[in-house]
Amino acid sequence: MISNYSVQATRKVSEPAAIPDVFAVTRWWFLAAVAILVLARLLLMALGPLADTTEARYGELARQTVAAGYWLMPHMDAQTPFFAKPPLSTWSSAVGMVLFGVNEFGARLPALLFSALSAWLCSAFAALYGVHRRWLVVAVLAATPVFFVSAGAVMTDAVQMLLVCAAQYFAWQVIVAEKRSAVRWQRWGFWACIGLGAIAKGLATWALIGMPLLVYALLPGRRLALLLRLWDWAGVALAAALFLPWYIAAERSYPGFINYFIVGEHFSRFLVPGWTGDRYGTAHRQPFGAIWVFWIAGVLPWIWLFAARVTRLLRTREAAPIEAYLWCATLVPLVFFTFSRNIIGTYTLTAVPPFAILVAGWLNQMSPRGLRKAGVMLAGFAMIALLAVPLLLKQQDGHSDRGLLRAYAAHAAPGTPLIYLTPPAFSSAFYGHDVVHYQDKGGLPTAPAFVVVDSADIARVRGNIIYRGPQRTLIEVAP
Repeated sequence: MISNYSVQATRKVSEPAAIPDVFAVTRWWFLAAVAILVLARLLLMALGPLADTTEARYGELARQTVAAGYWLMPHMDAQTPFFAKPPLSTWSSAVGMVLFGVNEFGARLPALLFSALSAWLCSAFAALYGVHRRWLVVAVLAATPVFFVSAGAVMTDAVQMLLVCAAQYFAWQVIVAEKRSAVRWQRWGFWACIGLGAIAKGLATWALIGMPLLVYALLPGRRLALLLRLWDWAGVALAAALFLPWYIAAERSYPGFINYFIVGEHFSRFLVPGWTGDRYGTAHRQPFGAIWVFWIAGVLPWIWLFAARVTRLLRTREAAPIEAYLWCATLVPLVFFTFSRNIIGTYTLTAVPPFAILVAGWLNQMSPRGLRKAGVMLAGFAMIALLAVPLLLKQQDGHSDRGLLRAYAAHAAPGTPLIYLTPPAFSSAFYGHDVVHYQDKGGLPTAPAFVVVDSADIARVRGNIIYRGPQRTLIEVAP
């Protein structure tokens, strides 16, 4: 059992013994894969519409922030403040829109930057793990489907991943430091992540940072006292200064926010199957253990390595300190969400950076032939992803009203109303702005208009079909 927690000891964990530089040619396969995947991601960011429900909802929150000045509390519309998430992600997308215009790319760019920073942090962490070719980590992350999707999507997950990854990186440096005074900035960095996490996704971010640390400290041969090295009154004050002002101002301006967000979003959502208290959507009812299905899909190219290494870990029950730490950061969130039923696939995202570091370490130890084969396969996977871009764009179009509203703008004379006879989606608001009118349980218009109906219900309206999508159809009627 390894009990030496010095940085020098941990850096020896994965160092290969005098392996010649086999990366001279092989690295180009990995770098080519990264370049292709980045190109595919940029194309999807720039060309794809904001799809319902998640992307379009958060995109509309950011648009409302820019258009109406809702910088304190995000709003879905003038009458509906959004209590489900703190505003850090919305603020970032709103800033992107201020800089690049109210469009998909401006809304998505912050997520790409957060993901790039996460990749940079992972490369720094990988150096501590003994991975001298840091680009291996970047290649692993880029080819991980859940990371690829999140790195350019208007959601709250990318910023949370960055904060959790940074907190884990700073915490490890503090834990293994020989002198407390040598890691003052790292401790403050850890507490800054705690503070920012509270306005990213709230207590969930604290749990995803704290639980792996606690489990690591409770492992045989470890000391719970290691966690005390993280305590710092100045750091606690820094964290409080980052999040408390917003929570106090939000509750004062919007009474009931804290009760809904803390009790509802953090406990009822995960403990109550089919929770009906969600004001802004529907709870995602899943069977227990669904997180592992999401994990398999989310890390698909690397699932064979995951299965092999978990089997080895269970058999030997031995791991060097830094490897055990990375395993805790990978497995603890997955085990935690095993018992939750209201989850989605991106709940696996915070487990991806530590897992990518582990994978990079294993790749670093491969034989020249095995590594070259992995690089070629990765480049092939990247080409498949690039070729799939048109199909993915078509799928996004099918879950968005962008095409419908563009057809309306192209065909409608000025002042011709657009009436939804079916409830509008979030993308309807983002792309339609103020032209969308919802006629709930009303009859057909008595004047020339464009109406939107469910595509399965077009028989109820006679008129000229202007646009027909898988979800909704636009019809020009002239009574």
